[in-house]
Amino acid sequence: MNRVGKLLIANPTMPNENPFAKSVIYIHSDNSQYGTSGVILNKPSHTTVQELFFDHRATYPSSIPLVHIGGPVNKTAIVLLHTDDWQSQNTAAAGNNLLVSSDKFMFIKMSQGNEPIYWRMMIGLSCWSPGQLDMEINGQFPYNKTHQWLTIDPTEDIIFGYDGEDQWNKALEHYSHQKIDQWF
Repeated sequence: MNRVGKLLIANPTMPNENPFAKSVIYIHSDNSQYGTSGVILNKPSHTTVQELFFDHRATYPSSIPLVHIGGPVNKTAIVLLHTDDWQSQNTAAAGNNLLVSSDKFMFIKMSQGNEPIYWRMMIGLSCWSPGQLDMEINGQFPYNKTHQWLTIDPTEDIIFGYDGEDQWNKALEHYSHQKIDQWF
C-alpha cells in the first residue's frame, strides 16, 4: 500500500515518553525499496523561520512562523511542505497537490516575497525502513498496540490550519469521521 499523501496520527495509547506521542506526520515518500519518509507537522521548535533564514544568509519579514521538528532523522535536513502553486530547484511531488522542496534557492525566492500560498518548514525527517511502518501499523512483533498508527486522508485545513496538540486532536476527529463514513 502506497501511503504518499496520507497522515499518520499517533495512537492515543502511545505513551507520552515516546518521541512520536501526539504526532501528526505527513507521508511524502513511500516505496518498497527505500521505505517511507515523512515530516511531523505539529511539533514546533523554538526557532523562528526568520532565524533560520538569517542562518542561510536570507531575510524573512515575519518572526511569527516557527520551524517545526520534522523528525529525529537527518536533523540538518530542511524540508518545506507546500501547495503546488510554487516550486524551487529541488521540488518533488508529495501527494494531494502538495510538494516538498529542499534547497538553498527556496530561501532566496521566499526572501523576495515569492512563496507558496500555504507552507510549513521543518528540520529533520521521520523515516521507516522497508516494511517497518506496516509492522508498526499492524502491531507486529517487535512492535505492539502502543506503536500503532492511525492513517487518514488529510484535508488542507488539518495540514496547514492547526498546530501542536490542537492539530493532533483535529486529525483524530477527522479519523473518527472517516471510520464512521466507511460503515455507512
